[in-house]
Amino acid sequence: MRSPMSKNGPVVQTTAGPVRGKRRSKGRITLFAGVPYAAPPVGDLRWRPPQPVTSWSETLDCTKPGPMAYQRKLNFDAFFANLVEGLGLSKPRQRTLKAALKAVPTKESEDCLHLNVRAPTGGTDLPVMVWIHGGDHSDGSGSEPLYHSSDALPERGCVLVTINYRLGMFGFMAHPELSAESPEGVSGNYGLLDQIAALEWVRDNIAAFGGDPSNVTIFGESAGGQATLNLMTSPRARGLFHRAIAQSPSDSGRWLHLDLPVMALDSALDAGVAFATAAVGSSDGQLGRMRALDPEALSEMYRERIDQARHFYPVVDGEILPTTPLSAFLRNAQAPVPLMIGYNADEGTLLAPFCNPVGAEFPPDATTDQIAGHYEMSYGSADEVAAVFDAYPGLESGEPRAVIDHIGDHMFGAHVDVVSKCHAFAGHPTYRYHFRAVPASPTQTAGAFHAAEVLNVFDSTLPLMTSADDNHLLSRAMGDYWFAFAATGVPTTPGREPWPLYDQAHPQQMVFDRPTSAVEDCPDQAGLNIMGRRAQRLTEELAPSSHADAV
Repeated sequence: MRSPMSKNGPVVQTTAGPVRGKRRSKGRITLFAGVPYAAPPVGDLRWRPPQPVTSWSETLDCTKPGPMAYQRKLNFDAFFANLVEGLGLSKPRQRTLKAALKAVPTKESEDCLHLNVRAPTGGTDLPVMVWIHGGDHSDGSGSEPLYHSSDALPERGCVLVTINYRLGMFGFMAHPELSAESPEGVSGNYGLLDQIAALEWVRDNIAAFGGDPSNVTIFGESAGGQATLNLMTSPRARGLFHRAIAQSPSDSGRWLHLDLPVMALDSALDAGVAFATAAVGSSDGQLGRMRALDPEALSEMYRERIDQARHFYPVVDGEILPTTPLSAFLRNAQAPVPLMIGYNADEGTLLAPFCNPVGAEFPPDATTDQIAGHYEMSYGSADEVAAVFDAYPGLESGEPRAVIDHIGDHMFGAHVDVVSKCHAFAGHPTYRYHFRAVPASPTQTAGAFHAAEVLNVFDSTLPLMTSADDNHLLSRAMGDYWFAFAATGVPTTPGREPWPLYDQAHPQQMVFDRPTSAVEDCPDQAGLNIMGRRAQRLTEELAPSSHADAV
């Protein structure tokens, strides 16, 4: 039951205690920010599954976001630097925008397990959309202005929840001593468990904010898109959501295993021991000394140790994440919920400059000779490597456009292709899209860059970025489709072109572009087909029995 409005703002009773929010958008939307959904994971709770919050009786002020998780920052800063330079802005505007981005106030803390709720004032039984932010599982926050500068989604009639979860080393470090503490004998997926705890909070509390706990859509972009697929394939998350939207699900660490090295990745346990040894020395009892370290000092070590840090991602542990998402979809082991999935035309433009051209499974600073070996390690044979080079002319010699196209397809397009084929093959409603809208400047080089569609989904803008005159039409269309899918499981909305189900016999996708969006046949892309075979091969090598007919 919704609590009455207080003179200082609306008050809602949660299972842990009352919270006070504030009104925005001229009173149409009620915001509750920084609501704790789990206990602060500090001290002895560092690297443990999220624990219940301690209840309170006095009304908790929830009018400002809580701190963000500790950030890695390395790739995040490089990504935004490449974006600023690729938008086609003048040099003075580039300098101003870079300065503005650096000046955005941030507060990092281990006490980061908070979420934000925005709901139409007075609404009941509304569809719920839970946003999982991007940032390579090592950066970002659910409170970023990009997701909060506009109330366009909740004003359509949904309850919008954005979450923080533990990132990087704090969220995904595995270690034998941590596994020994676990009843399941596993470790490493604390950030994923945080996401599940947030969904459990939604199940138990969202009705008090006007939401329908039986109609929850999870959606996210990049690492958030990957998290969406992780949740679809984690038994712990089953039943906590009813639809899913994966925007550019990334491949960061998608083959990382708890106790098995894969390609150029160490096992997560070995990587955790190596990091702990560098931090506190090699002997028994590393975990106690690691938990006693100051979080700032620990974060600085994490940022400095680039090779070890690339192992702090969601990990296949046989329990929380039984297998890689691609493997799960190939075996039809995913949640049977309606799925919307897609990626952008130029995903690689901002990422290729600081990625290994073969993919995120390999260190970024490899030599030319090492890269040649990485291709064969990744694709399995010289014949498959030759086929990849044929599909991306110029890739063998490192031509920038070929590298950009390969990175985009390898990290995002292949994931989308395999997942959409498998989900549809299993008989589950699947809707596929391709985003192609580019920045307005005639001198832009970013193209339909990674995360560009987020601006349209949330109807938000970047400071100093000039939008095309008709960009608002694209934002309205995408917001309408996203909301309709969350409300009904079908992205059909009056006045918009019907979005057909993905059907392998005649695969189609919605193309989002300006001035209009339209349905088209999915092209048969040689590179994606090769990468689909790669995913199937790796699945069979790591754990036999796959859903082979799907791809």
